[in-house]
Amino acid sequence: MSAMKYFKLKNTLPLWGVLMVLMVFSCQDLNMDDHKIQDVSIMDEISSNIVPGKYIVTLHSNHINFRKSDNYEDVQAGMRKIANDILIRYDVNPEKIDAVYGHALTGFSLTLTDNEFQLLSQDRDIKIIEPDIYILESYNQRRIPPGQNKPKEEEEEEEKEGDNPDPVDPGPTDPNPPVGSVQNNAPKYLDRIDQRALPLNGTYTYTKSGAGVTAYIPYGLISTEFTQDLGNRFSNINLTNDSTEINGSSTNSAIVIGGTTYGPAKGVNLVGIKSLESTYNGDYAETVSNIIKVYDEILAQNKKPAVVITWLLRENPGTAYFTAIKNLYNAGYPLFVSAGAWGEDACTWASSYSPYVFIVGMARIDDTKSASSNYGSCIDLFATSTDWGHDPDGYNEEWMPGFGINPNFLAPGLAAGVAAKFLEENTGASPSEVYQFLRNTSTKNVVKFSNSLHNHLLFSGLSMEGAGQIDPNRTKFYLDLAGSSSRIRGNNYQVILEWNIVRESEYLMDVYEDGVKVTTISGGNFFRTTKFFYHVSGNNLAPRTYKICLPGTNKCSNEVVIEFS
Repeated sequence: MSAMKYFKLKNTLPLWGVLMVLMVFSCQDLNMDDHKIQDVSIMDEISSNIVPGKYIVTLHSNHINFRKSDNYEDVQAGMRKIANDILIRYDVNPEKIDAVYGHALTGFSLTLTDNEFQLLSQDRDIKIIEPDIYILESYNQRRIPPGQNKPKEEEEEEEKEGDNPDPVDPGPTDPNPPVGSVQNNAPKYLDRIDQRALPLNGTYTYTKSGAGVTAYIPYGLISTEFTQDLGNRFSNINLTNDSTEINGSSTNSAIVIGGTTYGPAKGVNLVGIKSLESTYNGDYAETVSNIIKVYDEILAQNKKPAVVITWLLRENPGTAYFTAIKNLYNAGYPLFVSAGAWGEDACTWASSYSPYVFIVGMARIDDTKSASSNYGSCIDLFATSTDWGHDPDGYNEEWMPGFGINPNFLAPGLAAGVAAKFLEENTGASPSEVYQFLRNTSTKNVVKFSNSLHNHLLFSGLSMEGAGQIDPNRTKFYLDLAGSSSRIRGNNYQVILEWNIVRESEYLMDVYEDGVKVTTISGGNFFRTTKFFYHVSGNNLAPRTYKICLPGTNKCSNEVVIEFS
């Protein structure tokens, strides 16, 4: 994929600035892999998420004139000298440098005027200059499914009225439980992933705890006020001048990876990393340059075995971000991310950077795909998760009063926790080996209406026993369709077709009977599967074949054969 497809610039750079960005990109062979993200090739589309005047510089690694060591301070000093020397050539103040990178990326971030940008873009040591990008925090902490937003005042009023019940008290827990334990009254999602099939039995059984493994969580600081579920197994790294947590994202993520009540890996070490200190349009927003700073810190620590939760990204963050992700993966860090909860194709999201990141979809407690969960062929597996709080029939857990467990944290957190249990014994396993182990041990073909190739469920038992086999005939998966019929009276029958909606074509769907389109329907329920009822009548009816398709496309469901008796 061409690097020129990474930007949508308007009202941020002058025309010559856009041309210079293109020149810098086009003059270098980026050798970028196809990472299954949306192709954005129209350069004049509006981008409201560019950080004005802020840039990320990637240097030619073979131009570095010092030997990198394991000492973080030495590498930082060496990279800062190189960055300073480049700026001094063009009479640019070195104090404009915001951060230097020596592990996740060979380069630095800084602020520039238009004229300074033009000067630096000519430098022989610079491989790429690209705008820094805002990453909205709401992608990673969204509490309400799309299309169900309510005014903040209304939500506050609901909380006052007591619509959010107090969480069930799980009782006292040991922050360092013995291995080979049974957790009674476990959260339903833990209860589900330690067994192959429903119904639930009320317990979570485990023989490994992830002891000796580190889980890095980049959303912010883990709260020091919530130690009863984490014991002394957590620490924080603050890369900002602000000690406030801003939100509970890292704490939420930490407890579902390694909490003694809420997590599968009850002995894993947890590290929260904070780099967020900016606001954008009234919403807390991270920047790509800050995220790379976090990944640079993780690589500098060189603490393994470890797992890393990565940011959920919709828009394309640029070449520097993907380079940092690849470097983390190649250094031996398994990476985990949510598929997202917008009911869209996950493979069009930038965070679905396969094969480097393990992508986890969300399943309901009854083994159907959560209607809000993204879908697609790039998803590795699903994990049993909570539902959004506005689902009237949804399953929810609260880790403290008023704070529900976010499914965007829970799904990848469970997978990372199970990976940590595997790494406890297999300390030298590569990310690809960790990913393959999770795929191999997952329970096959149980997630209904997944709209995904891999309709498999995460299993925490660290065994392939009872995993089942991948269905070799599962070729039509973009729309998963189920069907049945019932006799109304006499020779009149009702056909019932059921599927999970997708957010394309304004929720329109063509329905076919024996290859002939019989109707186009619209709408659907975002909280649960959509059901379509169709009446047929006649004597001795032969079986009929049904399928659904997105209008005007070849994206169709599997065919279901319905008999009438």
